Amino acid sequence: MRLIRVFFAKKDRAKYISHLDLTRCMTRAFARTDIPAWFTEGFNPHVYMTFALPIPLGFEGLRESFDFKLREDDFPLDRVGEQLNAALPPDIRVLEAAAAVMKPEAIRWADYRITLHEPAGGETLAADWERLLARPAIPVEKKTKHKTQEVDLRPLVTQLGCQAEGESLTLDLRLPGGGAMNLNPNLLLGALWADRGGEAEYTQVVRTAILTGELAPFA
Repeated sequence: MRLIRVFFAKKDRAKYISHLDLTRCMTRAFARTDIPAWFTEGFNPHVYMTFALPIPLGFEGLRESFDFKLREDDFPLDRVGEQLNAALPPDIRVLEAAAAVMKPEAIRWADYRITLHEPAGGETLAADWERLLARPAIPVEKKTKHKTQEVDLRPLVTQLGCQAEGESLTLDLRLPGGGAMNLNPNLLLGALWADRGGEAEYTQVVRTAILTGELAPFA
């Protein structure tokens, strides 16, 4: 039995699928294939799947991943992607299936491309963003299942790029991700909306990469 890591993209309309629905979607896709996946035992058997860093509702992901157990060691991994793609909706595409190399605990960072759009223009949005980053601290309330705590976002944000063009502003950011610390970009956007007194007309968030503590791609 082998632990296989499936890398996939979740884009366009699929961003409105919650993590629970994504899991159901993948489960139903497996049921339409002859992939010899290992099923859990019990009253309601289902394909064993674990997602290292589930993507929030409303976000697109260029290279997400989940793990499953393959019962037959000689089953060709290229057929995993072929068969799943034949059963999945067009906005969810398997990119690659390979033997899992790293443990999920290795994940420490995630890169995002955030595009903001409004008639006031990208330069205005850029000025608002730069004013937020210039603050010595960006305190927000971060809620978990068990508690609410105040977190200073400013030292957690690494800006990789900032480009204003026309009515849009595109931000490339690196934020903490993984079990040790996971920062949802919505917390940062919420601080921006509060600081400027209103949301942008349109917002797109794309997770472009999931990285280890050494900034290597998660594999």
